[in-house]
Amino acid sequence: MYDIVQPKILCMGPGALQSLERILRQMDPGRILIVTGPNLRKAGILERVLGSMGSYKDRVETFINPVPEPDVTIVEECARIVREKGYDLIVGLGGGSPMDVAKGAAVVAVHEEGMRPLLGRNLLRRKGIPTILVPTTAGSGTEVTQAVVAYVPEEETKKSIWDPRTMAEAAIVDPELTLQMPPRLTAETGLDALVHAIEGYTSRYANPVSRMYTREAMRLIGRYLPRAYRDGSDLEAREAMARAATLAGIGMSNSGLGAIHALALILDHKGFTHCQSLAVLAPWVVRFNRLGHEELYARVAEALGEKVQGLRVEEASRKASDALLRLLREMQISPYLKDYGIRKDEVRSLALGAHRVGQRLLPMNIREISEEDALAIFGEAYGS
Repeated sequence: MYDIVQPKILCMGPGALQSLERILRQMDPGRILIVTGPNLRKAGILERVLGSMGSYKDRVETFINPVPEPDVTIVEECARIVREKGYDLIVGLGGGSPMDVAKGAAVVAVHEEGMRPLLGRNLLRRKGIPTILVPTTAGSGTEVTQAVVAYVPEEETKKSIWDPRTMAEAAIVDPELTLQMPPRLTAETGLDALVHAIEGYTSRYANPVSRMYTREAMRLIGRYLPRAYRDGSDLEAREAMARAATLAGIGMSNSGLGAIHALALILDHKGFTHCQSLAVLAPWVVRFNRLGHEELYARVAEALGEKVQGLRVEEASRKASDALLRLLREMQISPYLKDYGIRKDEVRSLALGAHRVGQRLLPMNIREISEEDALAIFGEAYGS
């Protein structure tokens, strides 16, 4: 048996933003808080969203999330404002960070103890304030997941609230909002979506429906990410990537992640962007995971556009990591730790730390990973 959870309303495609006023009429909130980032105001996207709200624009105030990687303090600050001012609806606008702050504030606002006691699985006692999520990147899939991710400073790692009560009432995925992403951000967010798709597809807890979503996400990303990276004005590629990120988010949210994200946690706060953390681990974790699961990874390789017809399943499965390395080369992203300033004598401590910090996610991985396995993966990730 398995459950599938996703937002009640999912509006997708070019022009989907115009559905916002209709959704607001159905909900008829008295006071609305938009949680967004500073760059979206400068880019004019916030004004576009306000313009799509019709008369509800007059009921809106904004909370600017100041950092690219929010921590529990920012979520709690936003929740305090929500409680004090009595907002009826929160709109999360931006990449994964503003949407996480919006989702987090929505549930923390109705729980007295703050965010930290809520971190974990299914610890919420009640549904939060309704949310509408509007992504402006094609990567995190946060708009359709049952997770809220935030950094916990005293533990030096990210943790999450994982509970269906965090799910948005509505998600609006309009690829026209992603057209202004520069090539580097396109690559980084696209890689995030791809790893969600691969890990969601291969997770120990994957199911037929989650695999339907994640397989299609892999197919779309393998075909369209290089196009979106090369030409940001390519609306067909942007639409495909926006759809892929959302599909990957639904699939991953209903199956779980794996060792790529688990081991990447140690790097996320050692000067690496989240994309760089994934890049230096994804090919090598996939190469490790395929042993004993060759048919599964042969399907991953095929979905990513590799020619596997006529190949033995062992040979076909090797092409999954080859496909990842090819995509990284096309986007000029290195898969080697040494290219990010990591010294060889740091690899052992990083690997052991990653194995320790990643215990929350490692049980979802299709293959068990010991400390020795983590050392071998990090050794490959260092580069020759």
